[in-house]
This record gives sequence, structure tokens and C-alpha cells, in this order.
Amino acid sequence: MSRPILWVVLLSFIAAVGCGKKEEPKPPEKIVNITTAQVVTRDLPLTESAVGSETWVGKADTYDPTRDLARTFYIRLPFPLDIVRRLKIGEPVTLTNFEDGKKTTGVIREIRPALSTMTQTVEVIAEVKNPAGWRPAGSVRGEVTLEIHRRMPVAPEQAIVLRPAGAVVYSISDNVAHAHPVKTGIQREGMVEILEGVEPGWTVAVDGATLLSDDAKVSVRNAAPASGQTGAAP
Repeated sequence: MSRPILWVVLLSFIAAVGCGKKEEPKPPEKIVNITTAQVVTRDLPLTESAVGSETWVGKADTYDPTRDLARTFYIRLPFPLDIVRRLKIGEPVTLTNFEDGKKTTGVIREIRPALSTMTQTVEVIAEVKNPAGWRPAGSVRGEVTLEIHRRMPVAPEQAIVLRPAGAVVYSISDNVAHAHPVKTGIQREGMVEILEGVEPGWTVAVDGATLLSDDAKVSVRNAAPASGQTGAAP
């Protein structure tokens, strides 16, 4: 058999063998298992807090055995100067004991003019009258509300995913994730205010959100909405 004919036969054999091979199976499409929640609207208070303790005057007054049970306490709270400038006499203060976690509400009685050069804070004196069994126990946290953001879109903090380009939320529709860059605001009680990027009524990924990318396929385990007032869907 001549050499050209031999090459033709060999190439025909290789082609026949190649045609008989089965194609490699495609890997299964990746589907991310997630939970979801709904973007809702809520009033969020912008708060600031300081840790202080009962004043010596308050202690002497409180422990006077001649007094009855209706007592008045005075709590010294060191707030930063920029916060003090936004406070007024008579404003409410929520007071919480570190020792036992008990809370009560007092009011701002005095804002002292002196600025501490060591801590750059100003002493704010909160007064608590007849607090129904509450008394200072060790350190006390005082919290004041500076303003309230009304009816702002909020989502669970797990829904906010930090990427190199910034914060992202993944909305879910037809079992597909869609990435939305967002600008966030106040975080309170597990919820995050969203200033830009999403609308009330959207369904967003919560658990499993960090595993997502834009246009990823998902399997939703639940669709429980977050607590609060729902808004109109986009």
C-alpha cells in the first residue's frame, strides 16, 4: 500500500473513532440557596449615647434615710460638644443600667458650660424623679434622640453586602438575583436605612446574599417580609 493511501486510511480511522466519542456532560448550573425579606418603610430615630454615673449630690440625697421612697436621681453624662449643641433643657433621656439592664426615662436638667480639655466633652445632668423602683446601678448609659427619619426604606443588615466598589443589595425576581449599589444610613435593631438604590416593596436576599453575583440563579427558602410598614412595589 502506498504512503498516500495509508495516510488516507489512518485519517479516516481517527475520524471514525472521534465521531464515536461521547460529549463531556456539562457541569450542573450553580444555584445559591437564600432567604429573602421585603424592603419596608419605618421611622428611624437618630440617637447618641454617653456612659456616666450618678452624681455625688444625687447619691447623698438618695441615701438620706429620712426621705421617702419617691426619690430623685441625678446622672452625669459626658457628651461630645457637637452633640451638646443640639440638646435642650427638658428633653427626654433614656437611662439604662449596665449592671441589671433596667431602663427608665429622665430629662435633661442642666448642661454645664465647661468643656473637658482631656475628653473634649461637656457634662449633661439628667434628672430622674420617682422612677418606680429604678435606681442607678454602676455605670449608666444615657441615650438622647437628635432627630427622626420618617418613613425611610429599610432592610435587614444581612442584606447589605460590601463589595470593593461599595455596598450592594440583591433584589430577587423569578429566582434571579440583580445587584443594586446602595447608599446606607442609620442602623438600628438589626435594620439598615437605605438612602439610595432600592424601593419599598422590593424582595431582597438576606441569608446567602454574600454568595451572590449579578444575574445569579437562586433557590428561595422563604419569603418572610421584615417587620414594619410595607410600601408600594416598584
